[in-house]
Amino acid sequence: MDDEHSLRDGRILVYKRAGSPYYQMRLRIQGRKGSVVRSTKSKSLHEACITASETYDDLRFKVKNDIEIAPNTFNSIWKRWLETHKNLISIHRLKYITGTANRYLLPFFGELQSDQITNQKVQAYWTWRINFWTSPEGQQKIELAQKSRTTEKRPYKQKLGNVAKTPAQKSLQMEQSVLRQILHWAKLNGIIGTLPEIKAPKINKQKGVVRRPAFELEEWKTLYRFLREWVKLPKASDNKPKGPNSHHIWHRNLVRSYILFMGTTGLRPNEARQLRWRDAEIQKNPDGSDYLLLHISPNTKTGSRECVGLKNTIEYLDRIKAQSLHTEPNDLIFCDKQGNPIENFGKTFKSVLLQCNLLEDRHGDNRTIYSLRHTYATLRILEGGANIEDLAQNMGTSPTQIYNHYRHITVRQKAPELSGKLHEQMSRKGLYF
Repeated sequence: MDDEHSLRDGRILVYKRAGSPYYQMRLRIQGRKGSVVRSTKSKSLHEACITASETYDDLRFKVKNDIEIAPNTFNSIWKRWLETHKNLISIHRLKYITGTANRYLLPFFGELQSDQITNQKVQAYWTWRINFWTSPEGQQKIELAQKSRTTEKRPYKQKLGNVAKTPAQKSLQMEQSVLRQILHWAKLNGIIGTLPEIKAPKINKQKGVVRRPAFELEEWKTLYRFLREWVKLPKASDNKPKGPNSHHIWHRNLVRSYILFMGTTGLRPNEARQLRWRDAEIQKNPDGSDYLLLHISPNTKTGSRECVGLKNTIEYLDRIKAQSLHTEPNDLIFCDKQGNPIENFGKTFKSVLLQCNLLEDRHGDNRTIYSLRHTYATLRILEGGANIEDLAQNMGTSPTQIYNHYRHITVRQKAPELSGKLHEQMSRKGLYF
């Protein structure tokens, strides 16, 4: 070091490095281990000493008030948030948040320092996010994913084939919640000074509530009739191409039972994924008939609750148990032959729907596993005459949500009155529309 100057009883050292015209500063803050070394960005000794003294006073104030000293990037904030919260939230919520951070938040905000995460930068994020999968960067990711190979650590190939080119409003709202949760924690812990405004823009131009894809009654019948034949082991024949083997048939039977189970309980996929045999109880109705009572895990979207399935749900569970190798009380209901949870039946379900021409609904929207939940609600209201309040409680949602998303069904229920009475009255008077 050259040209050294000591201030504040040696707690501030201003100096030059060999070959550099700028002064550096080394600060030892009382109450903090180690030294803070930074450039004063000045060639003048007088200005460098002023900068060093102001920086020392600023850091000393932060140490006294337990405020973060080191400059933080969003990446470092994320790592600290993750370490703090990884044992405080459910593994499924943690998985979603981690996926959102790795796919969207870190690529955009990762290298930004905390004071650079402003209102303007957050607004720029929404524009980037909405257009991401149609951008060259997003298209390249899709192409690379399609060419990727499976490994022991990643046995499932992700093709990104179902990624929405334009995100749904609900997706943006959920990402908004994640970003706000992380930055609010940083604000409470003194890591950032000001919390920017975090509000996703509205991109859905459709009026009213978007209807969710479900199966009409005749479509549901088509589906379960197809599944009945789909699980049969083909007869051996020299004239026919080789069909599915016994392992494939085992898997098909599990998928069939899963589809029927989901359509008769209305569970969310994550709720079914966590079900263990101890959570499924056969109870008695007052008339002596049996019904299935399911205990939903607290580590789900709406927490623990009880759900009653339709009568034939018991039959579907019996089929699963008959072929499963893991039927102890603590074993998962939906698991592979090794007892591991099956994360997603989505790809097989999509293949099934393609084979029976049921992938798209009348509006051109693709059906997914979640459509089974909507089918349950639709048919319970339309065919079963379920009370909305009771149905909402059984499905773990609010009556408002049921009304908003399924109110169009009540129009069909009123069809006899809406189509007949006025017509009859007008006809008697000799008037017609």
